[in-house]
Amino acid sequence: MSAWSSLDPRATDAWADFTASGGEAAGATGTAAAAADAERFQARLHRPGWVHMYPPPVLHKAAAEEVAEVGVRLAELVTAFPRRVFGDDLGAWAAYLGIPAEDAELMAEALRHPRTGRAATAVMRPDLVVTDDGLKLVELNVSTPMGGLSTLAPYTAATLDSAFGRFLAGRGLTPGGPATSRIWLDMLAGLVRVPADRPLRVFEAIANPADIDSGRRFFVDMIRSGGYEISCGLIADLELTDEGVFFEGERIDAVVTMYTWHETKNHVPPALTRRLMELDRALKVDFIGAPATALYDNKANLALFSEPEFEALLTGEERALVRAHVPPTFRLRADTLDRAVAGREELICKPASAYGGKDMAFGFASDDAAWRALMAERLADPRERYVLQRRLRPAVVVLPGANPPGREMVLAPLVFGGRYAGTFLRQAPPRPESTINASSGAEAAAVLTFAE
Repeated sequence: MSAWSSLDPRATDAWADFTASGGEAAGATGTAAAAADAERFQARLHRPGWVHMYPPPVLHKAAAEEVAEVGVRLAELVTAFPRRVFGDDLGAWAAYLGIPAEDAELMAEALRHPRTGRAATAVMRPDLVVTDDGLKLVELNVSTPMGGLSTLAPYTAATLDSAFGRFLAGRGLTPGGPATSRIWLDMLAGLVRVPADRPLRVFEAIANPADIDSGRRFFVDMIRSGGYEISCGLIADLELTDEGVFFEGERIDAVVTMYTWHETKNHVPPALTRRLMELDRALKVDFIGAPATALYDNKANLALFSEPEFEALLTGEERALVRAHVPPTFRLRADTLDRAVAGREELICKPASAYGGKDMAFGFASDDAAWRALMAERLADPRERYVLQRRLRPAVVVLPGANPPGREMVLAPLVFGGRYAGTFLRQAPPRPESTINASSGAEAAAVLTFAE
């Protein structure tokens, strides 16, 4: 275990002084002042089921820029897959990913039309695990309900308003990050048609009734800050007519799907999705999100990085990027079953369309017979495809204020409309059979840097 060299020592030193002196809390011990500040910090950012990292992480500018550069370049490579690898043959791409024909037809229909396909890669987030060998890509999310969007701006604001933030300000240090909300709103403005006679009305669409009150209040505030109006509800509650889309009597101009393809399969009838796509093509609504993102969001895309044929399509610089940051990945298929079984101890198996660390299987935690049975079961799954990836060993790094101090970490740069929009951070104590994910208890944060 070692101190993480990417942390800005000015913040680390300031934290040590803050906890020793009590900061602005006259008469308080340093430990008590820090505990009280942490409690206020968590209360301000309260979101059911989430814990936020305190004290806030401040990185060297160069370290933050490296994360941003790697994230944007990997996102650009994935964006280029259909053209560079498949010559824009979406059927061949879907077949490579192993997507069932009925699903592939709907995804390809969304992507082929310039209207419904325009937002396919507008929202992206590579997840980069911090290892002793550098940043390693574990998945590349391409989906409108992007984790981290509702964290970065509120987290930065809470930092500036905390006692520790004011302690930093007293030293002439101001932590901050990119204008995440503004970059997202700029991306949205490039995708929608704003009515001439009234504000644009956005509908935040939820698929799963259990997710209807998920605490995304920041998303609502962000939409309103752009001068737009917003309604929220189940996608199934929309009224779809030949004249357009309505919700509770109000006309909806843009439907933004806050659900993934995995949720679409479980909760949204294909006929409803197709009708929204038809209305988009008829210029009756702007339909942003699933299923246009689904082919890009599939985790089997990462297997392309390991294919010899794909490597030949890359420039020397791109090959170096992939070798440095993408662990070997392959699809679970009949012809790779023996490889999946033989490599058990060094492999992780994950669903291609799931999210939030759902249904991850760790080969080292199983025995040979159980692993073979699981691989056979997953190979026969008619609704889901699976990928296997070389198991990574996250670096265990010391984070100031953490208890215990040793942590594993994922850095996830947000890329909106091709622009870097800040980095979402998750960290947790070492847990060999768990992902570093907020849904499994990891603490969330925004990566901050000091303004020059």
